[in-house]
Amino acid sequence: MTNATTSPHTLPSQALDLLARLEEQRVELVLIGDLAAAVHGVTPRDTTVVVVPARFRRNLDRLARGLRNVHARPADPSPISSSTPELGPTQLAALGRWRLLTDFGRLELDFEPPATAGHIDLFENARRMPLGGPLAIEVAALADLVRIAEMRRSPGDEAMLPGLRAALGPGAA
Repeated sequence: MTNATTSPHTLPSQALDLLARLEEQRVELVLIGDLAAAVHGVTPRDTTVVVVPARFRRNLDRLARGLRNVHARPADPSPISSSTPELGPTQLAALGRWRLLTDFGRLELDFEPPATAGHIDLFENARRMPLGGPLAIEVAALADLVRIAEMRRSPGDEAMLPGLRAALGPGAA
């Protein structure tokens, strides 16, 4: 929950479009990363949509369909063979973290962020938050965003931690 000194930042339109496409497919996910922090009022440093999808079969089917619909392709050397014509649920289930480019910008799938047990862990404290128009997405709790950033310790996470902690409020971390 945001405190009185923070207000949600508007997410980039491409990020909203990407999340809307995944929501249309009924993909169960939790938004994490800079854009989740932005929803809580922390100034984002990156516009990559980072999500933690649920790993059950029906959701992986939906996710695979959603990825095809946004023309997702690897942003880095792919953990999936380049000869794989279509990314399906079986391949998705084997992934940990995957960076993609889509018609709507960058997307990162992180099935098990550090210090978490994945979707089920984050979903417990997440809140469905309106992001604009009819779009509402499960957004990770601030405390969970802090926990992930503290464990991952990437330069971006290090830069985001002070804002996340401030948004949590005194004594909350």
